[in-house]
Amino acid sequence: MRNFFPSISPLKLMQLQRWSNLRQEQLSDAIYITKDCVLGFLKRQLEKGNWKEVQDVLKGKPMTKAGKYFYNEMRGKVVSTLMLRLGLRRIVAISIALILVPIILAKVAGEAMSLVKK
Repeated sequence: MRNFFPSISPLKLMQLQRWSNLRQEQLSDAIYITKDCVLGFLKRQLEKGNWKEVQDVLKGKPMTKAGKYFYNEMRGKVVSTLMLRLGLRRIVAISIALILVPIILAKVAGEAMSLVKK
């Protein structure tokens, strides 16, 4: 999962907030929207039977063809959802997605691993 996870995420979030002039409330909404979008995307892919591809993404293998495709598809969905729901400019939505999607994927992968271990 280290392939996805940005090294200094809290610092990047603060820099993003300053750069984009987002209020704390907007950033919190962006985090919840991104989380819902990522979980919804993964759930839809699992329902379609794409177990291996979802597993590649959660294991942090973004360079496999399936992992790269799914990651880019998921990030695109997040960007469009952020633009529609929060009314953000495209560049701000892309920046938010670039930072939040890896963080959320890392958390989802961690939770999935803890459930499997139980």
